[in-house]
Amino acid sequence: MAMLIPSRQLRFCAILLIAIPTAVAAQDKPDFSGRWVLVSSSTPDPSAAQILTVRQTVTRTNVRGGPMQHFFSTLIVERQFADHAATATYQIGVQGGMVGGIVGGGGAETRHSVLWEDNRLVIETGSYSSPGPARSDGPYSERTEEWQLDAAGRLVLSVTERRSGAQAVSNTLTYQKN
Repeated sequence: MAMLIPSRQLRFCAILLIAIPTAVAAQDKPDFSGRWVLVSSSTPDPSAAQILTVRQTVTRTNVRGGPMQHFFSTLIVERQFADHAATATYQIGVQGGMVGGIVGGGGAETRHSVLWEDNRLVIETGSYSSPGPARSDGPYSERTEEWQLDAAGRLVLSVTERRSGAQAVSNTLTYQKN
């Protein structure tokens, strides 16, 4: 005697079979979510955040609500310093900027980029006040953060800051999940 499976259970099984490969595909990039405590710094930096609280948003549907391959779409970082906290939201996979100025006068430009390079998330920001054709002709500042997990599961941030008239400054910050 054959056993009949109710259509509700059959639909659930079909959805589950479709969702499993998609969930695995979303896991090919590291998830930095959690509360992280600073355990080491390659150079002394009193301005480094002592605690990071990180949330990564997973997008599962397209703009019409249809299913799609999962991916990390947003990184929300709360940095806790000795005397204050600051929160930043980054749209992963987005490059952009803004140009402003006065016709016939000086201008200003900002740029940002948040992209995956293999299993590292690279966040770049820059601010430029350029009287000449090149961005670095005038005062500027740039910051690059490379986020990755090491073999022990710690969060490693490699930070490089560049400013006009100064040497580039680099620091590697290592955070342990708390």
